[in-house]
Amino acid sequence: MAQEDRTKRRAKKPSPLARAARREQLLDAAIDLIRTAGPEVAMDEIAAACGITKPVLYSHFGDKAGLGDAMAERFSAVLLAEMNLQRAESDDLREFVSRAFDTWLRFVESDPQVYRFLTKSVSGNLERFFEHRLVADMSAALARTIRGILRDNGADTGPAEPWAFGIVGMIHLSAEWWLDRRSMARSDLVDYLTALLWTGLASNGVVATDPT
Repeated sequence: MAQEDRTKRRAKKPSPLARAARREQLLDAAIDLIRTAGPEVAMDEIAAACGITKPVLYSHFGDKAGLGDAMAERFSAVLLAEMNLQRAESDDLREFVSRAFDTWLRFVESDPQVYRFLTKSVSGNLERFFEHRLVADMSAALARTIRGILRDNGADTGPAEPWAFGIVGMIHLSAEWWLDRRSMARSDLVDYLTALLWTGLASNGVVATDPT
């Protein structure tokens, strides 16, 4: 009888693929709720919207920080894929910088509640902003790009990582300010940030300035 019970329990256990698919469904439902209810939504509210209990939700994501990490992984993958495509489409580095800034700000503009959830509401045990998944992923990718540019120019690659985190911090704070103020068009903010970054890169010999 005991053997029969164990067999039934194993039969009811979902496969890894089924569990992964269910996790994605729960993630979709959580994102939908955050978009309508805001970034301060509680885990029990998310569980209710998903039609499950909070322990079941926790079994998939661990806690709110784990949910945010899974969400950030999805959005950072989309953002990075778009930026990589842009980099492949043009050899113009300044154009790429501008388009990368615009990609980030379009995400912020189109999904402000999700953005705030990812950067403010899911810190969990994280005490430092740069540990947030979205920030860490974007900064790591940017550091690789900067390191490659410096290496190609025969320059010291040491600044790549601190510069990357500094740039991501700049765009994040600018985006936060812009979301609240909306005192200029997105395209203007992109131009201003691009000009600032380009001037800094040029002054350090990373890129060539336009002789005209």
